[in-house]
Amino acid sequence: MTNMKIEYKLERNDFIEHQLFAASKSETVIKNLQRSRIKLPLVYFVLGLVFFVLSDTISALIFIGIGIAWHFLFPLYLKRKYLKLFEKFIDEHYKNRFGKQISLNFGEEYIDIISYMGESKLKTNEITAVNENSNYFFINLSSGESLIIPKTIINQDSEFNDWVTSLVKKLNINHTIDLNWKWR
Repeated sequence: MTNMKIEYKLERNDFIEHQLFAASKSETVIKNLQRSRIKLPLVYFVLGLVFFVLSDTISALIFIGIGIAWHFLFPLYLKRKYLKLFEKFIDEHYKNRFGKQISLNFGEEYIDIISYMGESKLKTNEITAVNENSNYFFINLSSGESLIIPKTIINQDSEFNDWVTSLVKKLNINHTIDLNWKWR
């Protein structure tokens, strides 16, 4: 395989979409959403039943209604809260990277990375997973960081897709494809 080079710039929204995608696939975030959707409504339902037993129908209906509303509305609130939290995090930690040129030179054993911060050589065996949605490839690294590669710069490049396919086979890593992903 010959070397393949891509150059691009990342903007604020690229980093935000990466964080949201990663969060949506995180077991911790998923469990947090599930717990918050069940625990408090359960408390309201139990209180509603207590009020029914005490013959206070109006209070019982109010508590049950709050429990139902919480069950359906709180996940929407929590997802908006995550979005705002990630936006603030990105603005604070990545603002110096917006609009800066990145050059990636893909080889079989290494990816040469040139950015405003300098040059580095990444061993391909440090790649732990490849995630893909309709807009990006996210190449996860053993360090916990990721390479964010917008699909717009690849333009259905079969050479890049071939590189990803051979890398996934060679390293026996996950390649998660979720082309319908949306932060909901």
